[in-house]
Amino acid sequence: MHYNRGGSPELWDDQWAQDSDRVEQARELSPKNQGYCSMKYVVHISAIVAVLSVGTAARAQDDIYVRGKDKAVKGYVAKESPKGVSLKDGAAFAAETIEDIVYEVNPIGVRLASYRPAVVAEKDSLDPAKAKDHKAKLDEAVRKYAEAAAKITEPFAKRHAEYKAAALLARQLTEEGKDPAPAIAALTAFKTKHADSWQIAAALELLGRLQLDKKDYPGARATFGELAQADVAESIKQEAQLQMIYVSIRAGKTAEAQAGLKAALAGFPKGSKLAVKAQVLQAELHLAAKNYDAATKLLRKVTKDTTDKELKALAYNALGVCLYEQADYKGARWEFLWVDVVYNQDKDEHAKALYYLWKIFEQIGDAEKAQDCRELLLNERAFSATEWRARAQKEYKAP
Repeated sequence: MHYNRGGSPELWDDQWAQDSDRVEQARELSPKNQGYCSMKYVVHISAIVAVLSVGTAARAQDDIYVRGKDKAVKGYVAKESPKGVSLKDGAAFAAETIEDIVYEVNPIGVRLASYRPAVVAEKDSLDPAKAKDHKAKLDEAVRKYAEAAAKITEPFAKRHAEYKAAALLARQLTEEGKDPAPAIAALTAFKTKHADSWQIAAALELLGRLQLDKKDYPGARATFGELAQADVAESIKQEAQLQMIYVSIRAGKTAEAQAGLKAALAGFPKGSKLAVKAQVLQAELHLAAKNYDAATKLLRKVTKDTTDKELKALAYNALGVCLYEQADYKGARWEFLWVDVVYNQDKDEHAKALYYLWKIFEQIGDAEKAQDCRELLLNERAFSATEWRARAQKEYKAP
């Protein structure tokens, strides 16, 4: 799971336009504009406005954006839980497959003035053709989602607007270097209020990452521990266990990390993706102890044994770090290039490879390639939510 779950959808634009047109038509037909005041006509217009204000919810549907589908699935969200959402027609979607949901918000005034403008602003903040407006649009999206959350009446839509505002605050931190405190506070409030939401796993993972980046290791470990105990898919719980181990490694708590690894390896099926990830973490422990030979041997075995591209990226990047720490820059270069050129499917790992390639090419005196890697990392939208983009932004000083 990764930060920034889903982009802003487009399919509701026509419905929004229709809503706006209906309201405008009602205004044009109103007695005030016609110059007379028929009580019968006033009642008629009042009925139209009432239908527009509350009846639309009975006709319109929510848009569920599911990973792997080009178009939104339309339906009425009837039930939500940490494991996913169910529609009135019986369709169900696991939380980890949902990229976003655009709810049919009421009252209509909130929908038109706050909620839909927030969705449009978020979409525009990601549009390469509108790069000069990205910052302003992201600011607008945060503001409008927060505004909508305060006024929306439906519980599911209300808490989603709260989540979006919090998640976009975290995106502002990554892209603009803003103070992490507001994002951490908003995500903490969300997970406390909405432990039963389908967004809870994403919120906890994002909160844990922010705490880790801030070097709040106890906070990050507690957050990932909460995720490991949440009522979410088993695979998400197991990933959270590995994150706890990683936090322990980063915090320098070797014994704690080793104990966690031992328990994880005992619980994961041998040869499974999770077991291989645990092996990479074991190599990270060797690296932390400067036991480079043991780390290299284990990581070479992983790259040879697995066919999974994500796992190969993890292993090659770890190998690159192992060689980089030994100042073998040319050797490290080849390991990171495997990820940059071949195993670049995971954007976090790709961003990590580009970060180290930037540093390596500087070390070996190839300024042009160093610049290419750095600019790709800093400017490619796919890397906007990664730790490595944030590091590069802090470290690079433009001439």
